[in-house]
Amino acid sequence: MHLSSVLALAAATSVAAQSALGTPASANSTVSTTGAGWLNPLVIKGYKFFDGVTGDEFRIKGISFYPRANTGKNFDANSVDWFTDEMESIWRPQLAQLKALGVNTLRMYAVDPTKSHDKLMCELSKMGIYVFVGMSAVCPGCYILDEPAPTCYSPEMFTRAQMIYNAFAVYDNVLGFSVGNENNLGKKIEKSAPCVKALIRDVRAYGDTCASSLRQVPIGLDNADIDTPSHPRASWLGYYDCVKNNDENTRAEWIGFNPYVECDPTTHLTYADSKGLQKLVGDYKKAGYSRPIVFGEFGCIDITNTINNIEQQRTFLEAKWMNEEAEMTEYVSGGNAFEYSVEKANLIDKTATPPYAKKDAGRYGIGYFTPDNCDHDTIPCVYNKYPEFDNLAKAYTGTKPSTLKKETFTPARSTVMTCPADFPTVDLPPTPKVPILGCSNAQPVCNGGASNKKKVTTPLDVATAAPKKKLVSGASGGSSNSKDSNSTGENAVATTSIALLSVAIAAFFAIVA
Repeated sequence: MHLSSVLALAAATSVAAQSALGTPASANSTVSTTGAGWLNPLVIKGYKFFDGVTGDEFRIKGISFYPRANTGKNFDANSVDWFTDEMESIWRPQLAQLKALGVNTLRMYAVDPTKSHDKLMCELSKMGIYVFVGMSAVCPGCYILDEPAPTCYSPEMFTRAQMIYNAFAVYDNVLGFSVGNENNLGKKIEKSAPCVKALIRDVRAYGDTCASSLRQVPIGLDNADIDTPSHPRASWLGYYDCVKNNDENTRAEWIGFNPYVECDPTTHLTYADSKGLQKLVGDYKKAGYSRPIVFGEFGCIDITNTINNIEQQRTFLEAKWMNEEAEMTEYVSGGNAFEYSVEKANLIDKTATPPYAKKDAGRYGIGYFTPDNCDHDTIPCVYNKYPEFDNLAKAYTGTKPSTLKKETFTPARSTVMTCPADFPTVDLPPTPKVPILGCSNAQPVCNGGASNKKKVTTPLDVATAAPKKKLVSGASGGSSNSKDSNSTGENAVATTSIALLSVAIAAFFAIVA
């Protein structure tokens, strides 16, 4: 990254800061559409998602979406935000494939909160698609570090999280925010967990301060599916559900796992055949977790199954089971298949060329891009489906819709879990000493309809075990309000913008050092 790029980012950040303080860059923009406008916001009751207006249960039929190019310095990279208005030439050609796939959810891994996402979010909403938005990315200060608390929680991470909340909570089709992906895969395993939990606390508290102008979006996380004698699945659920410091906001509002346990497509033809899934769901049942569990990623590729001369083809029967089998629908809200397209950079065989027909431990895409040297820039990338694409589409489009209604649903479990003994007992890190951003009041327009109009006033109907503490920068409790601590005048905008400029410059020097 050049310094000019950092200054450009800082300039955009200044706009974002002003946006957060009540004059958002996209507030008056209108997206030209031909279909329906914004989807109804989703709400949580107990351990299930429901349409906040109709009351229908929402079952997640999702895909992880990261359309990385095969080559090129700009688009063959980690942490590219593919979802911005300026990326329309890349994401728009994929919409037809998403429609054919029958997905209703898209998982986003890295976003730039300084840029507009109005166009894609509107198009997805017209297609009936919600999104999970990741708050972390691979850049300095953009993720929880693989270090013991409190070192793992940087001030920049909380600033970034506030900006992302402001940028995306304005869209009614945002299903949830994930504060981190597989932080438990690091060398420290559970050592950084207090930082993840602290970030959940702070983002939830920040959402509370914005409740008068922004829809409250559920905050959760995505864990690797670690199940060992020292750290069983119940421990991960328990740690992120238990109350710390007598503060309800220290609890995740949903928890995602990335389980790759269904790895025998040739003989596992029914749910009863899948011992891995049955063990997984059995563990969830024993734990008694009372909020939604989501498969953040799924789709084991350690398999032997060749279709049309393409090895390693998944049947994706689990995508159907998780939304139809009674045992699974009781404990899992659905999930996101991993992933939309092959990331050539992740292949083990660096000499492989499309269609990458041989089995490869790095090939997860249900489709791939051609030609081999496409870069999304001078050489367009064209999407090609694998046979397993149609398998997933069949599972999603052939799934029977749920008949459950929010009004008649009574959760069978409501107990708040206790903190497990195999996790750190240390206090959570305090809220970082950074400016608390003002809250956006943007109402992006899609086909003549405005989002963020507070159609839903009760986003959560769940068991609680403690009061919510208010957000205080640099503390773990107390009382403050973002609109009190940051006035809506010009001085507040300048203060926030300067602080974020410092973050951007610090990130630049961290990169070039």
